[in-house]
Amino acid sequence: MSSLSSRSGGMAPNARPASAAPTRGRTQASPVPLIAAAVALVVSLTVAVIVLVTASATVNILGLGFALVTSDAWWLSFIGYVLTPVVVIGCYGWNVIAQRDGLRRNRNFALRPGYSRALAWAAGLGILLGAWHVLNLSVPISERLGLS
Repeated sequence: MSSLSSRSGGMAPNARPASAAPTRGRTQASPVPLIAAAVALVVSLTVAVIVLVTASATVNILGLGFALVTSDAWWLSFIGYVLTPVVVIGCYGWNVIAQRDGLRRNRNFALRPGYSRALAWAAGLGILLGAWHVLNLSVPISERLGLS
């Protein structure tokens, strides 16, 4: 018995210390999806302001005047549409999948429910901003199809 304890420090030859839990990958949720969604919202809002200031014309809808994109600058609203609902909701899904996968791989994975909550709010804002971009896209599309 004394020869075993002197060789391995009192532990069996193949035993690991109790504190050494297996870890694979990250140990906490990544903020990258949240950052990407925030950047997409800011860029989309910037595109919306650029459209309002430089590339818009007043269109009457149900007696109300709206400043909507002109036919030659429709691509600005298309970029805004792709950035807000599509990218932001994609970042929300990315976050949820990454957190579930992290917990599956490592039981000590630190979930960040605040990231998911913030991304859910960002997705709501993205849908509202995306609706404005869709309204902007409707005018050039209807003109191209001969509906207006």
